Amino acid sequence: MTSKVDLISVVIPTLNEAGNILEAVTTIEKELAYPKEIIVVDGNSTDGTIEIVKDASFCRLIMEPRLGYGIALRTGIKNAKGNIIVMVDGDGTYEVRHINRLVERMIEKDADMVLGTRMYDPQKAMGLMNFIGNKVITFVYDFFYSQFLSDTQSGFRAISHEAIDNVELKEGDMAFATEMLVQFAKEGYNMVEIPTTYKARKYGKSKLKPFKSGIEIFSTMFKGFLNADTVRTCQKHWKENRFKR
Repeated sequence: MTSKVDLISVVIPTLNEAGNILEAVTTIEKELAYPKEIIVVDGNSTDGTIEIVKDASFCRLIMEPRLGYGIALRTGIKNAKGNIIVMVDGDGTYEVRHINRLVERMIEKDADMVLGTRMYDPQKAMGLMNFIGNKVITFVYDFFYSQFLSDTQSGFRAISHEAIDNVELKEGDMAFATEMLVQFAKEGYNMVEIPTTYKARKYGKSKLKPFKSGIEIFSTMFKGFLNADTVRTCQKHWKENRFKR
């Protein structure tokens, strides 16, 4: 559980986000009202992203030669010094001005993870197919892992460093975010949400490959709930945590 803030490590994976990254890190540096470090993990960008981050004196740049969303986040988390880790994409689609809300909710609920849910966003900037896919994935996850989340695919999260160090995470790409939720559910960690907004990408192209990522995400969920003990354990933890949300 997380009831205080010593240091927040903001981990941002990037690959060719030159048009978006400066606004993202500048906003975080300005808005985040707690002691912080901003870590950008770059997968060998070729569009100037690396140079932009290097010029931002308040950022720490880590080069990760292996490609993959999960690999970048795992590298950033491994190098993070804070007792709270905030993960967020560097593409400008998440409203990083809401970062304090994540942290405040974590402290208020003594939670292990807080997700920024985009499902109540009045702007509805998420594409229809991504919205439907997210809904299906979230329904399956909630049903089998005894949770009440609305946006399991949110990449905007505040996480207890102690908790994430206590679970084994192996996924190298987009399924990493789901694997984290599976492992947290199995451990009985308290996960809550806050509403946030979602914006259309201004520059560059999305790295998401919906079909490939969908297969990997469902495979990650199935591996967990095919074990009957996992389902029973998650139901037990749900009864313990249901009044904490």
